[in-house]
Amino acid sequence: MHYIVVLFIILFSSNAAFAKQIEVVVGWTKPPYVISEQDSGFELELVRAILLEMGHDMAPIYVPFGRTASIMKKGEVDIGLTLNPGHDIDPAILTDAYVYYQNVAVSRTDRNFEIHEIQDLVGHSVIAFQTAISVLGEEFKDTLAHQKNYMELAQQDRQVSLLLLGSVDVAVMDRNIFQYVKHQLPLEKQHDTTIHELFPVSAYSAAISDEKLRNQFNEVLALFIKDGRYQSLLDQFGLFNFIEDQPMQPAKKLN
Repeated sequence: MHYIVVLFIILFSSNAAFAKQIEVVVGWTKPPYVISEQDSGFELELVRAILLEMGHDMAPIYVPFGRTASIMKKGEVDIGLTLNPGHDIDPAILTDAYVYYQNVAVSRTDRNFEIHEIQDLVGHSVIAFQTAISVLGEEFKDTLAHQKNYMELAQQDRQVSLLLLGSVDVAVMDRNIFQYVKHQLPLEKQHDTTIHELFPVSAYSAAISDEKLRNQFNEVLALFIKDGRYQSLLDQFGLFNFIEDQPMQPAKKLN
């Protein structure tokens, strides 16, 4: 019995020595992907579960989304979330894609806007998420970067409010974020809206400078996808699985 106790202590001490608290930079609230006030959301719960499987604890650090890449470049934290090669980050430190967004243009249905391509946004007031100019492609950048009626906001709930109030013509943001935020509002403020699918599905990775930690993250992520835990989390937060390419659909009304 004494031998078993000693062995248990040795094994526990060994595991504790390798376990660490991992600091993870997270762009603040992007529900249902990140719900900072609840320390939850799909991305947080997935990364927390992956790190736990690896024997580590996650310590989230919430910042404006546009600061994530610069913080990672300074080497101040272990992991930065929701990044891709379109950001100012070394692609070599990016993990395999762990989350997929589908950015869309959204307008109020009663405005009857004909928006079928990015050029159709010219002449409209457009509000987009922070870093949209950097990550939505050269055509979007060339078309809107110098438009006086284009702006970006870190607070995506504010984007939705401005659109539904009629203060801006078009909001450019992820369709799941838009739907989630819209349905938190009182019914009388949930005006009918139309989505215009101008952009492809976008894959996002985590930035991890430590090669060993990055490789382990990729291995566990692949395991989660294979054994169904990834799908289970998608279902929990009402997200579509974009791992396989999906055909683009025409603009449709959102209730």
